[in-house]
Amino acid sequence: MAIVTPAKFKGKEAFYEKMLRIFVKDPLPPQWVSFDEAVADVENTKKLVHTIKGTAGNLDIAEVYQAALQFETSLRNGTPDKELYQALINACDAVKKSLPPA
Repeated sequence: MAIVTPAKFKGKEAFYEKMLRIFVKDPLPPQWVSFDEAVADVENTKKLVHTIKGTAGNLDIAEVYQAALQFETSLRNGTPDKELYQALINACDAVKKSLPPA
């Protein structure tokens, strides 16, 4: 995944990169809990995934936004999906790996 600065952040590339670094550092699910722990505390998981979705949307990180949307939908429908959970983790990890060394 290559990070491309969205038009709304043109001329503010350093700020955008800073926001991405904050995003991948804090409300990300990797290492946060296992799938089983996430679905055992489904209300908090819904809130966290909703926050991830909103932040990804504001930062124009489409892959993370879509993965969060799909996992959030599965949680809201009462059918948590382990593959969608893993897709969200993978999308977040891809953002982290795409950033240049600090």
